[in-house]
Amino acid sequence: MNYNNKWFPYGISNSKTPDAKVFCFHYAGGSSSIFKHWVTKESTIEFIPIELPGRGGRIGEPCIENFNTLTHELIKNIIPLLDNTIPFFFFGHSMGAAIAFEVAYQLKSKYTISPQKIIVAGRHSPHKIDTSELHSRLSKDELITELRVLNGTPKEILDNKEIIDFLIPMIRSDLRLHESFVYQNQKLSIPIIAHAANQDIDATPAIMKHWQEVTRDECIVQEFEGDHFFVQNLGETYLNSLIEVIKDAIAVQKVSL
Repeated sequence: MNYNNKWFPYGISNSKTPDAKVFCFHYAGGSSSIFKHWVTKESTIEFIPIELPGRGGRIGEPCIENFNTLTHELIKNIIPLLDNTIPFFFFGHSMGAAIAFEVAYQLKSKYTISPQKIIVAGRHSPHKIDTSELHSRLSKDELITELRVLNGTPKEILDNKEIIDFLIPMIRSDLRLHESFVYQNQKLSIPIIAHAANQDIDATPAIMKHWQEVTRDECIVQEFEGDHFFVQNLGETYLNSLIEVIKDAIAVQKVSL
């Protein structure tokens, strides 16, 4: 039997007991499909990609452009999947890192529930100013230029007027969503693992160290080869590393019990 709703397009299997559940939040302009191969990976870790409105199977829905609205909806849908016998984690890449942080904070504040850790990749800490040149106010041509710089969108898509005209409104909505996030001295009480790429100019290892300032627990920065889209570009190498991080966290937790 599978639990499935529109927020979890790949379903939640009740036929097994995973060692951990990992909820995955994508970058601006992305969708749950970027994590599809994580779901099929042979592992005792259950990855749960989250689909935001306005893409994938939810393409007919309006995008959410308010961070508070999104956080409320996510929490409402995630809580039924939690089991106090199975540890859970949040993973977020770029915009997804901010989502992971805020959902973790609100879960603890309102429901006294916490993920064991959050793993954030390719985004500055919530309390720091966004230095990225990618903003919703940019013109279509300016957006395309910045997307080329980030090197995460295939050239064939950027050069295809029909496809890019279809994608730009969704990307712009995600940027508005990201820009609506307001840091108000939120602080976690769980460990943070921050993943940085050595060629990511907006989220260097030095910049990622500031995540330590938004948790009362430890923050460990791990460096990878690549640019802003290293999570996808490294493929199995990155996924295997992520699985090891989660397994290590589970092992440490078992020892401390």
